[in-house]
Amino acid sequence: MKKIVIVLGFIIHCFTAFAQQLEFANMASITPPDRMQKMQQKEVLNMTRQKLGKHRSLQNFLNNYSKDVYKVGDIVVLLNTIPRLRSYKLDAQKILLRSTGPASIETLDGKRVLIGLDSTKTDVVVYHFYCVNSSNTTQVGGLVQADIKDKEKAKAIIYDIVKGIKFKVQ
Repeated sequence: MKKIVIVLGFIIHCFTAFAQQLEFANMASITPPDRMQKMQQKEVLNMTRQKLGKHRSLQNFLNNYSKDVYKVGDIVVLLNTIPRLRSYKLDAQKILLRSTGPASIETLDGKRVLIGLDSTKTDVVVYHFYCVNSSNTTQVGGLVQADIKDKEKAKAIIYDIVKGIKFKVQ
């Protein structure tokens, strides 16, 4: 009986560990914040209709990428990973991002990350973020959308996500 309990405990631990790791196309993985949960497509569509009806472009963006949408409470998190050319520079992306609001490049846990606030939305906060590996060949990015009252929580979620990023190739 004792052996069965130990084996079952080990199996449950393994499944829990696998569930906490998000893999992205053999380019990167993320250990997400504990409270982050994957959203089902229907849930994404319902939430975007209810909360983002006035923001058609944001609603369409979330609907198109609904397989990679997560939530932390009422805060929506979209994640994606894409390959980049070595010539890609966060500074160039920062210039583009500044057209919608303030943007800055920070170093978090030894990783460079560009964080921009889309200030064109009035009742919601939308942060865009882009983190690249040291060789500029892989980018993990996304957006975090929250009610205006949760602005600081949304930015803290980005910090937690960036801390959990592990690039397959540096």
